[in-house]
Amino acid sequence: MGFGAGFRSRIVDVEPTLEGAFAEAYRRGWTDGLPIVPPTVERVTTMVAAAGREPDEIVAKVPPAFGAATVEKIAINAVMAGCLPEYMSVLIAAVEAMCEPRFNLDGVQSTTNPVGVALLVNGPIRKQLDINCERNCMGQGWRANGTLGRAIRLIMLNVGGGKPGTGDKAIHGFPGKYSFCFGEMEEANPWEPLHVERGFKKEDSTVTVSGVQGTSNVLTAQWFDIYDMLDLIADAMSYLGGNNMGLGQGEPLVVLAPGHADLARAAGLSKNDVKKYLFEKAGQPVDRMPRRFAGPRLLPGLTVVNGIIKPCRRWEDVMVVVAGGPEPYHATFLPTFGDTWSVTTKVKLP
Repeated sequence: MGFGAGFRSRIVDVEPTLEGAFAEAYRRGWTDGLPIVPPTVERVTTMVAAAGREPDEIVAKVPPAFGAATVEKIAINAVMAGCLPEYMSVLIAAVEAMCEPRFNLDGVQSTTNPVGVALLVNGPIRKQLDINCERNCMGQGWRANGTLGRAIRLIMLNVGGGKPGTGDKAIHGFPGKYSFCFGEMEEANPWEPLHVERGFKKEDSTVTVSGVQGTSNVLTAQWFDIYDMLDLIADAMSYLGGNNMGLGQGEPLVVLAPGHADLARAAGLSKNDVKKYLFEKAGQPVDRMPRRFAGPRLLPGLTVVNGIIKPCRRWEDVMVVVAGGPEPYHATFLPTFGDTWSVTTKVKLP
């Protein structure tokens, strides 16, 4: 592993095998615990070339160490994660987005919460890179989903200093901290996709970063009315131990299956109608919040509407996207950090 003319990263001599490269990278704390693709000169050169930018161009400074995420550094971590060169534009956009101040990556990296960075991809780039937007879109089996999310984690680790136990103080963490990336199923979405809702053109490709704390399945298969299904989703958004409820802010993220969206459309509901309904139904009576010890200190920070604690400040803060398999059997609720706001950035192709 190492680089020659045109690169600034130091050269590290290792045993010329996959096992040797992994062992040395692991010893130095450069990996997420999984085997890596050795970032050789040839591989990194190809990755940088695909970005169409100079290797030493700084894309962003990554908290909490505020290391410089140059195109070269992004390329190195992309190679290690197993990315293809054509993924570089999405990675660069994601790094730009997660380093925006409103995203609060410093907090995301160093909190005791099990928060990770989820990437949500919109636009034509989804199909060009074969990003899974359909069945099992948050699971295994897709190179683009798996390696894009993993590259972001490695950049947070190696450039941002988010090492477990020192930079990363998570009590337990969750598997999404290895990799979390999926696409919105725009072709089966009767409403505006997320990036259009946020002011981009439909033909634009974008990546949205969101600080999420896991996934919660909502079983809706046994109900036939969309309002009953939305009631169940609202209930899932309302557990008192979630950061959204406890901090009274953030953007709870709801992922509906295409079948839910079809039922909602058939009932005459727009996406905003769904958001308003979920906000209205979500929450817990304020007297259910524990009040001993830390309770009195926390209570002023809650969002309380008519005696009900809400998971966000207003209905507009509820995020609703459409992805996954077609049947309205399961929805997914992604609670968010509550101290960060999602950022959507346009993917700029070279």
